[in-house]
Amino acid sequence: MEEIGALELLALAPPPSEDWFSLIHTWLGCAETVGAAYQAWEELRSKYADALQNHAQKIEMLKLHGEFVLGAAEQANGEADIKGFEEATKLASLAPSEKGDIERFRQQWEGVVHMWENAQLQMRCFFEKASREIEEEIVRRIDKTLKLVRPKLHLTIHHLGKEHCILQFERMGELDAVLLSRLLSGKIPTHYAFLFDDSVSQLNGMADVVYAEKPFEPSSLASPWPLIHSLMGDKSALSAPWKGQIPLLYEGGVLWMLKQKGIVMEIEQVEVAKGQATELLEVAKAQWMVAHFFRWMREGKMELQLRPNAFIAQ
Repeated sequence: MEEIGALELLALAPPPSEDWFSLIHTWLGCAETVGAAYQAWEELRSKYADALQNHAQKIEMLKLHGEFVLGAAEQANGEADIKGFEEATKLASLAPSEKGDIERFRQQWEGVVHMWENAQLQMRCFFEKASREIEEEIVRRIDKTLKLVRPKLHLTIHHLGKEHCILQFERMGELDAVLLSRLLSGKIPTHYAFLFDDSVSQLNGMADVVYAEKPFEPSSLASPWPLIHSLMGDKSALSAPWKGQIPLLYEGGVLWMLKQKGIVMEIEQVEVAKGQATELLEVAKAQWMVAHFFRWMREGKMELQLRPNAFIAQ
């Protein structure tokens, strides 16, 4: 058998890694806005997903190809009367016919597969570094914007008898939502339009409150509340995969969040241990929550306008 030559190995080796850092600098240089930086992040994620899928498919096909040729060669080596073997194994011009040839082929082919697997690990490392660089740039742009702009909120209090009420807000714009997330949860969202994503989980038919991104794995989406609480307190994390909601406060085992509900947003309280969420608040707890918004307004973090409900406005 002819061994795999240097040219054949070169043809099977993975291509050089793409210079993603130059790409993101080009994307970020197009516009000095928060939205443009998020667009660069989406472009990076898209390119990484495509490249990761391509590498995975290539590795799988290389393994299948090698196993096929090795299996055919071993059968031919043990059954000399098989006819047409040489024609049937003209894959990559490799037709091992002796035990030593087969072992050399196995080692060389495994080496090619390892090169692709190592390239995949290197690509993941490049992506994480490039993603962190974009995260830091988005934080810089958001903090710069917050010196000039404050998110605007419009609150309507809906009384349901004397004991309960619902705190409802007009849905804000994308930039205001990102700014508010940075101010109140301490994290930037990983997606610019995160507050407007009402897609439902294919697992339980309910809207998820986080994307299936680090540190949230698909298995944690059904009960993400403890991890949300933990992430809110993680000073090293710049971003969080919030989806359709902004965590606001954690107090006494209860997580308070601002959640999208169609064309409006509502305050929800979640008992973390039980995973039970409700927008129907006791009056005392609703007053406590609104007091925080008044405090944030006095601190200059936001603009807040109270609006009468429809019954009072009549």
